[in-house]
Amino acid sequence: MIAKARSVGLNRSIWVGVAGIAVVLLAARKLSLGVAVAAAVAMAVVLVAAAIAESLRGLVVQMRRTPLRARGLDLGSFRMPRRAPRILMSPRGLDFLPVVVGAVGVIVASSDDESAAAVVGLTVGALLGLLPVLVLGRLLLRDHRSGLRERATVAISDAVDLLAPEVILYFAGSVEELYQLQMWFEPVVRLDRRTLVVLRSDLAMDELRDAPFPVISSTYNGILAALPLPSRVLTLFPTHSGNNLSMVRRRETYCVFVGHGDSDKPDSANPYARLYDEIWVAGSLGRRRYAEAAVGIRDEAVHEVGRPQFMVPADPAPQPPVIVYAPTWEGWGDDPHHSSLPHVGLALVDALLATPGVKVRYRPHPLTGQRDPDLRRASDAIIARVGRVPRGEPLSVTLAGATGLVADVSSIVSEYLAYDRPYAVADTRGLGRRALSRRFPSTAGAFLLDADLAGLDAFLAAAAGRRDATSRARRLLVKDALGDPLTSQDRFAAAVERVLAP
Repeated sequence: MIAKARSVGLNRSIWVGVAGIAVVLLAARKLSLGVAVAAAVAMAVVLVAAAIAESLRGLVVQMRRTPLRARGLDLGSFRMPRRAPRILMSPRGLDFLPVVVGAVGVIVASSDDESAAAVVGLTVGALLGLLPVLVLGRLLLRDHRSGLRERATVAISDAVDLLAPEVILYFAGSVEELYQLQMWFEPVVRLDRRTLVVLRSDLAMDELRDAPFPVISSTYNGILAALPLPSRVLTLFPTHSGNNLSMVRRRETYCVFVGHGDSDKPDSANPYARLYDEIWVAGSLGRRRYAEAAVGIRDEAVHEVGRPQFMVPADPAPQPPVIVYAPTWEGWGDDPHHSSLPHVGLALVDALLATPGVKVRYRPHPLTGQRDPDLRRASDAIIARVGRVPRGEPLSVTLAGATGLVADVSSIVSEYLAYDRPYAVADTRGLGRRALSRRFPSTAGAFLLDADLAGLDAFLAAAAGRRDATSRARRLLVKDALGDPLTSQDRFAAAVERVLAP
């Protein structure tokens, strides 16, 4: 009932008030005037206490969300004070107050006139209503008097100074975009450099639990401006954001945009990239994207480092055929063909399921359906048929386990090239091979599927190890898109060494 009240806009305080009025009316009808007055006073106390407790809970949460937060750093003698009881800190923790009012109502309803039980019940109810206020008020006063926010900021800043990071992974994206940061963890771990992750979102900080490096987070530009850094630190940016400016303006940082995947999408040659000292792309194809886009990126600022996330697998392709369908999301623009999901997605999966001996895995883009409910519905329909790749499964694991890939124009296409296995792209625009590969070069080694899925049989035959008409074009493309996949980590490490060398 509480949840239903909340869903129609009744917050907890209003719900407590409604329940309290019911108790008072019940007491006025059933018991003496004195007990009815006591009920009114008790219910008013609970109602006011509920409102105050809600406010105090928010203030305690805000107080403990210090301007600079950290995980995985040695903070010396600093310790966060003991947390408040979980039941009080949860947004739903105070839902017991309406229950208290309901219990008082039961006592009143079962009491006789002038019953001491009704008075005792009202008194206990009022005291229980005041209890959260007392506990939360004490915690708030304690944290304020101790200078918690200032002490935490100083302790974390000192810890960063002691760490003296050589590499910073800077991420100002949303929680839903954390995958863009996480894909760089393994390559950076292999560098064996002192590394710090810097976030600009408290929600992202709460969600990111698997970082192999110390993590700090602040939503305040001034905090980052004062963060102690060595005289030379390499900062890697996996995504564009206005908040990137807070780190770019630091003179100690050498800023490199590494992105979250080489793709033929227009955003892969974003003029925002002029902001950085260098741009690291996978191969020659990435370099040409910037040159052909004519967005003011100097050629000498672009460096080819491969895709160190995707090492060439030692194991052969799995058998029987495993087909991964990995469409992209709808994007920020209005291109109706950005994703194949609403055009051929469901028909494709049904066709694959109808093919004997073929296993189907579905990996939607993490942002699928964020802007377009049609894509969300199409994705949900596919999930109902075949499930989805488990959340958190690394893309490299998904691709390594695929005999063949069906995807859209996206970075997944480029990354799958490292495995030298057949892939297909849905030509929902109806451009045809020549026009499609001219507009999107990463499709040059693909099987093309039209709106009627023509070309699917040839793709499946190649994925099953039979005739593959795209193998030569695919192997030429991999050199253009990735260089030599076997040397990606070495080239990435060499680029880091070049920047950090004295």
